[in-house]
Amino acid sequence: MFSKYWRSYPWWLQLILYILMIFTLASFFTLLSILIVSKYTGVDSTQLSYITAKSPQKLVDGALITQVLISLGVFLLPSMLFAYLVTPRPRQYLGLRKPGKPIHWLLVVLLMVGAMPLLMELQELIKYYIPLGAKAKAIEEQTNNMMAAFLNMRSPFDFITIFTALAILPALGEEMTFRATLMRFAAKRTKSMVFPILVSAFLFAGMHGNISGLPSIFLAGVLLALIYYLTGSLWCSILGHLLHNGLQIIIIYFGGSNAAVKTSMDNNNMPAYVMIAGAAIFCGALWLLIKNRTPLPRNWTNDYNEDELAENKI
Repeated sequence: MFSKYWRSYPWWLQLILYILMIFTLASFFTLLSILIVSKYTGVDSTQLSYITAKSPQKLVDGALITQVLISLGVFLLPSMLFAYLVTPRPRQYLGLRKPGKPIHWLLVVLLMVGAMPLLMELQELIKYYIPLGAKAKAIEEQTNNMMAAFLNMRSPFDFITIFTALAILPALGEEMTFRATLMRFAAKRTKSMVFPILVSAFLFAGMHGNISGLPSIFLAGVLLALIYYLTGSLWCSILGHLLHNGLQIIIIYFGGSNAAVKTSMDNNNMPAYVMIAGAAIFCGALWLLIKNRTPLPRNWTNDYNEDELAENKI
């Protein structure tokens, strides 16, 4: 018979165990972040939510440490540990396999490069045309101030630290959470991929809590889920997520000294030619990806492989 893994439990019980694991590790890492920040920076954790680009460096460092630990405790470690407890093949469970075709790597890069101007412009249009309430404005301003503090990079070390904390770790942890695990659970209840793609994107957008950015984050989530489905590889959606977050950091760090780039960023003004080029690149890359797709197999949500099913007559 099979070794005792959580895959022997019903899917709904597995989901409950996964949620409990997230809450347990998130609580532990939240407490750990409070202790570490207090010990090494001397900062009260209640101050971290109100940092700006002009805040003392110890406040910014404390907020960044908290960001890293929460990213580990809420997303990356729960998903990895859950996959290890569910099945003897955790990498396969998480979709950590090479894409079906080498060209997928290039197409993912082109997709995200093309999509970024469109997603950024959509967010600016929503900010302009849909006024937010006072509470929502305050939350969004607080988030923007924190990001401005993080992105005030003065050295290559700052760039590497911020890129790791805001691009690499979220790409790994959030893709393992929303695409590899939650999208998989959603797919167990339907034969269509539409429902799991939309569910994973909806949860992905809701987690970010950016009111004006919800539609663009939701569409980014849909795109990342499509990448995972069409390539059959979570590494491709991780790359897409890394580019989604990392390109903004790269542009700010390397382009901040360029007058045209700085003016465009300060005024949130996207040149028309950038939008047109982005749309063309995005449409071409998406068409090529669909044409060269190697999608997830029909049985990709099965907890047992075909040999195990045949041997044990499940």
